Amino acid sequence: MFQMLSRMIKFYKDDTVDTRLRVLQLAGFYTVIELILSIPCFLIAGYDYTIFYVVVLSIAILMAIFGVLRYSRDVVLSSLIFCYLLNIIILPLIYIYGGGMYGGIELIFVCGIVDGLFLLDGFIRIASEILFFVWYLLVMVYSSLHKEIMHNTPGGAVAVFSVVMCMVFSTIVIITVMEYEGYLLKIKQRTVSISVRESMNSANTKSRFLTNVSHELRTPMNAVLGMSELIQNSDNDGRLTEEVSIITQNARDLLSTINSILDYSKLESGKYQMSYDQFDMDTLVRELVSEASIRAYEKGIELFVSIDPSSPNILYGDNIQIEMIMQDLLHDAINSVSDGRVLFKVYGEFSKDRSKAIYNAEIYDTGAGIPEKEMKSIYSSFETYDSRQDSRIKRLGLKYSVFKGILKQMNGDFSIQSLEHIGTLIRIRFETFCVDKVVIADKQYTTGRKVLLYAYGEKGIAYIEEALSMFNTLVDITYMPEDFTKMFRSGRYDYILVSDKGYQDVADILKEAERASVFIITDRMSAPADFDFFRIIRRPVSALNLSDIFFERWEDMDYEGAEYMEGFTAPDASILVVDDNKVNLKVAESLLSRYEMQVKTTESGFSAIEILKNQSFDLVLMDQMMPGMDGYEALRLIRNNLAIKGARKIPIICMTADSGGDVREKAMKAGFNEYLMKPVKETELDRMLLTFLPHEKIKRSLSGGAASTEQIPG
Repeated sequence: MFQMLSRMIKFYKDDTVDTRLRVLQLAGFYTVIELILSIPCFLIAGYDYTIFYVVVLSIAILMAIFGVLRYSRDVVLSSLIFCYLLNIIILPLIYIYGGGMYGGIELIFVCGIVDGLFLLDGFIRIASEILFFVWYLLVMVYSSLHKEIMHNTPGGAVAVFSVVMCMVFSTIVIITVMEYEGYLLKIKQRTVSISVRESMNSANTKSRFLTNVSHELRTPMNAVLGMSELIQNSDNDGRLTEEVSIITQNARDLLSTINSILDYSKLESGKYQMSYDQFDMDTLVRELVSEASIRAYEKGIELFVSIDPSSPNILYGDNIQIEMIMQDLLHDAINSVSDGRVLFKVYGEFSKDRSKAIYNAEIYDTGAGIPEKEMKSIYSSFETYDSRQDSRIKRLGLKYSVFKGILKQMNGDFSIQSLEHIGTLIRIRFETFCVDKVVIADKQYTTGRKVLLYAYGEKGIAYIEEALSMFNTLVDITYMPEDFTKMFRSGRYDYILVSDKGYQDVADILKEAERASVFIITDRMSAPADFDFFRIIRRPVSALNLSDIFFERWEDMDYEGAEYMEGFTAPDASILVVDDNKVNLKVAESLLSRYEMQVKTTESGFSAIEILKNQSFDLVLMDQMMPGMDGYEALRLIRNNLAIKGARKIPIICMTADSGGDVREKAMKAGFNEYLMKPVKETELDRMLLTFLPHEKIKRSLSGGAASTEQIPG
């Protein structure tokens, strides 16, 4: 008996056996054991031998049925036969021959109902349970009305004993159910735990794979772009300009596609991580507009900018991704326009509790647009191969899917509308945290100020007027020299804005004005010397550069003097470049050569440490992934090496080809001063050098090309 019990317990805990089969065997085993144990109980209680024969017959029938079902592979049918045999025949017979309600035998009906709940599924379970319940009611009602069919109707102590016996059996059923349910729950928890662990291992493996792939793909692309730039810079007669431009553009397209594929994979696997930092929207948009205006000027197209000065400024969020998305969209918009215009609009607001900033940006271009049939599947166009589909659309679809995924992590969204031969409008939305309640420019200080605008020949007059209205200024606009002269002499104006296209028409009258109040609207390549040394405001005019005028921030800009700074050199500065790739070192040397710096290169972290022991440098550029000793380990050893002079103060910048969103955060936590993405952009390199090189060692270049001995103030 105990051996049988042991085997049954082992069987129903065997995970290799089908769960439903284990439940069926458990129910049958319990029923047989219950019937066997009931025999001595009935005899002790004084029942006649009739109940004994009924129980033995029931056991025999069940054993025979289970013997047949043992060879059946249909567990569902076997469970159905068992439940109906037990509930329709066996338990009602025991009820009638066991004294019925007089002996509490109705309690064992619970066993049959519980077995049905365990063994049957779906509609069959519901219908069967209702049938069993109704059948039991009929048996009890009929037997109470026709007492002559009842056997063994005990009373007194025997009845009490019978009730206790039935309660014990029913309790055993409940305990067994709870035990088995607990066991199933443990199995489920263990399965979920294993699944989660395997998913995490898989995700970590995929993340490491993507990191390595990112580095291995971007490293040669860095070399291609760098060497292309070397050829372009050395091509004095311009014979290779077109060929090199084609190589460069295609390399950039390939690099963009690589980045999109890697980012999309990370988003799909849930491994994409945001990198949070404090930033101000004013600076971010200025940098975007500055870069975009250069490309627009080179292409000869109009770039207009609109930004609400009441937008939140000091923010906390993933500024790298925000800038990357808007920069990429602006770049695409300018590239798509051959003879037209691009509008860049940014506006934000505080959340109700002012803890968050909700930003919207729009990029509109009058380019080629996207055909209607392509627009229908723009987000999924890269998922299926169609040789008839434009490869440009596939690249855009992949890129836009990535942008949509990134913005979704910022509680934002991405949408696009486009008409072929008309243009494209892209809207993005994102949320960031607010560090404080500061806005880009407080218009309460400009309300009521008077502005005279001479707009002769100015194409973006509507956007200039809109920007001025955002500051609540009083604006008078004129297009004729005579009207300008009349307005100028009849009223007192705080500011006078003059389009460079009509400057010569009003140059004489401007001599009567206070020089500090006059600003000439001009293009990027012009200088104050071109306009009798009046201060200048560069296109595109927006709330950003207007705020510089209104709040007298032009001292920090290029508005006030004749010496327009185009570049800088640092001949007294020294820099160490550490990279295991020789081509990358050559590219780095080429990029740094225009700064006239003292550059030393090495191919490993080991040699970098030895060099730093014997020589001091103003700055170190170090690759993140190197064999033998990676950048993180080299950084740690440098910072803790007492033999290196000023080891803890040397600015060390992490150069990496990894495009992961958490790379900068990881680098900064490790102790790097900053992070520089490969392939290195000149604008980013300029920013790094101006930030970390000693200011006294930086010399600026003038608009005429001659180097000035004047140093940039700290």
